[in-house]
Amino acid sequence: MEAMMASAIENGMVLWMWPLTAARLASDWLETMTIARTVIDARMPMIAAAWTNPFTANHSELTRMVTEKTSALGASQKTISSAQETVRRASEANARALGRLTGGGWLDWSEWTKIVERNLEIATTLAMLPTGTLAPIHSKATANARRLAKP
Repeated sequence: MEAMMASAIENGMVLWMWPLTAARLASDWLETMTIARTVIDARMPMIAAAWTNPFTANHSELTRMVTEKTSALGASQKTISSAQETVRRASEANARALGRLTGGGWLDWSEWTKIVERNLEIATTLAMLPTGTLAPIHSKATANARRLAKP
């Protein structure tokens, strides 16, 4: 069963707004990199304390460091896998349609329209991939910075 695609209008709007999405990506990337430094600065003394005396270490924070990273990177990977599947599915459908054409077949107007819609879906998926991939990492990094900044 084929998954439901976004409409051509929805995909067109996403591509039309892509410059704003790219600006948001740049802003989120810069914020993530800046905040990562503050989070590392806050956590390094905890790691050093754990090395010197594991019995008095802040184990909940040490555990959180690992689980938050793995969950954020896992969510990021799911975004990449989903995009990969969308591009693969649309590309294969286009290849089948164009294969009929090269085999001497004929494509009517609706089949050409479906090819265009699938190409639009591929472009939209690839345009949104960087932002969607960074989102879970950015979310965890900013949440950590807020939490660790509290006295």
